Amino acid sequence: MGASGHCTVYDFDKAGDDDSEYSLTPAKATAVVRHNYEGRYGWQRADIDDLAAPSGRELRFCVNVHMDWKADKYFLGGCGGSTLDIGFWYKGFEEGFLLPAELPRLKRGGPSSLAMEAGVAWKIALIDSYDLLVRFCTASPAITTGGCGEGPDWGAPMTMAGTYHADGYPGRDLALTWMHLHDKERIDLAVSSPIDVLRARVEASPRGSSVWIIDEERLAREQVLAALDLPPKVLLEALEAAQEKLHPTWEAMQWELSRLIDEIGRSSADERDMIPVTEEHIRFIEEHTPAYVRRLDNGALVLMAHPDRTLWPLWSDALSLLGIRP
Repeated sequence: MGASGHCTVYDFDKAGDDDSEYSLTPAKATAVVRHNYEGRYGWQRADIDDLAAPSGRELRFCVNVHMDWKADKYFLGGCGGSTLDIGFWYKGFEEGFLLPAELPRLKRGGPSSLAMEAGVAWKIALIDSYDLLVRFCTASPAITTGGCGEGPDWGAPMTMAGTYHADGYPGRDLALTWMHLHDKERIDLAVSSPIDVLRARVEASPRGSSVWIIDEERLAREQVLAALDLPPKVLLEALEAAQEKLHPTWEAMQWELSRLIDEIGRSSADERDMIPVTEEHIRFIEEHTPAYVRRLDNGALVLMAHPDRTLWPLWSDALSLLGIRP
């Protein structure tokens, strides 16, 4: 629920084009959801218009859940959430708010450069996307695997911005990426499969085969299998070591950026201007910003980058540290 404690859900038994129930309390929303989800239709969607994000923004967040038979029939993931208003049955498309269109800048006294401005925009989107992914995935122990991507469908995890693993083992990112890119398979229904099942799918591929990831870089079948053969602790420690490998430009500015973000957080609205996020800011984010590995208190693991980035640089560096990639 958002700050108001209300949400909008969809009542499929209502006649007419407008089948939403607006501004419902938790008790009323629960009654509508249970009837449609458990009783008849096997899926449900809800909209939260004022979800409070840690950056201080209010986001619109749409959530949906599908029973297994529904997911299997229509190739849909079990649970999903989005800051994009895609409209009922995808009738419309409206840009969401996860990536800020504006960023705060101090009117006086603070550093001002394209790199620092991009760093502020990076921070806003990163902390909000991380918070949403963790909140959503830890909402129920039934959610064992999660990801942050560009659309409602699962892509290759290594080309997504974030993944969640309830068992603390990130190796399925490798296997699922292989299945999606090599076998051209939708992996929505495979993401929570046992790792030995996923490994067998990789092993069944022809020897010497490889897949293109991004920027002309390829990942070989034998590299995936070598990583999956490692003890989980070794693979995780390599990822944690890889997150320390920063782009020199970012490494040189990160402490100054932290001070700037703290100063902006302490300033009043009168002491700040709002300026637009430009293509130049986005390009800087895409080329310089890092990814992170986070172990949660519940034993889960999150790999996270900015939504304009991917996890591939993190994985590539980790596999290189392990001697699996040149």
